[in-house]
Amino acid sequence: MSAAPSADVDHVGRKLRTLEQCALHKRTLRLTCPGCERSRVMDAAALWWLFRRKGWDNALGEVAKRLCCERCRDENDRVVRPSWTVTREMPEGPQPPYPDKHEWRRLVSRYRS
Repeated sequence: MSAAPSADVDHVGRKLRTLEQCALHKRTLRLTCPGCERSRVMDAAALWWLFRRKGWDNALGEVAKRLCCERCRDENDRVVRPSWTVTREMPEGPQPPYPDKHEWRRLVSRYRS
């Protein structure tokens, strides 16, 4: 019996490298703070749209450089960058705004061509 497919690859086994790819393949990111151990699951589509609007690099290696733990920032007045893993879990808690239908269809159309 074979193991379940890894969440960080697409349907043909290629490694997902950007938020855009994760969004297209309906993945989420589990962000975990190394300081307070708090964990949160974010939808890759909402994160992709946030990064796109801000003009930030959406490479997965760059994502954690733009995010920080709110609890550690507020309580300890320090910026702690999260570690992340690509998952197939349901998003938890409040999410950034999602792209509108027009923008989402543009992304899907660009991916299919």
